Amino acid sequence: MTTPDQQPGVVGVLLAGGRSARMGRCKQTLPWVRDGRPTTVVAAAHDTISRHVGLVFITVGLHAPAIRKSLGERAATFLDVDPEGSMLESARTGIEAALNTGASRILLHLSDHPAVRDITIERLLDEDARRFDFVHPRSEGRGGHPIVLSSTLGRRILDEPLADGLRSARELPNTSVLAVEVDDPGIHLDLDTPESWGEGLGSI
Repeated sequence: MTTPDQQPGVVGVLLAGGRSARMGRCKQTLPWVRDGRPTTVVAAAHDTISRHVGLVFITVGLHAPAIRKSLGERAATFLDVDPEGSMLESARTGIEAALNTGASRILLHLSDHPAVRDITIERLLDEDARRFDFVHPRSEGRGGHPIVLSSTLGRRILDEPLADGLRSARELPNTSVLAVEVDDPGIHLDLDTPESWGEGLGSI
């Protein structure tokens, strides 16, 4: 059953396969607060996108058991990836899984970005953005996450070399790009270190 916010044909991909080396522990399972309720970082990131999509795929690696436990009963399909692999490799695994379900759009998010606002997701997925291949939020002159990919661009990402990772996808010939201006510091909040986690909690 879909909710009023879920958009037909949109599949979510949450990247959670990294080693959390800079954090020194599994960052996805650190405490967080969303909508005034205690949760974890990865659960908050999941909830950020799940209310807008029909399916959620989550890539997991070294910390897979802890991440699965942290998500509780939340609906998701887990995809095992190499924890030593690149973010692009992890993204390709998720994108391929989404395309195999017949996705028309892919909402690609990072598990260490738990503070993105619902209105930002709504704007990335609204009707005006659907004709673009690569849609991303921008605030204060900087781009952020999550991003939305067309199925056409998703298939190209699987095959192109993309020397600079997903950023390179924007430069592919005949790729239309839309930067959506938002008032949302959460698109930049990247919990890579204990300091960034502490600062993020303090800003909620």
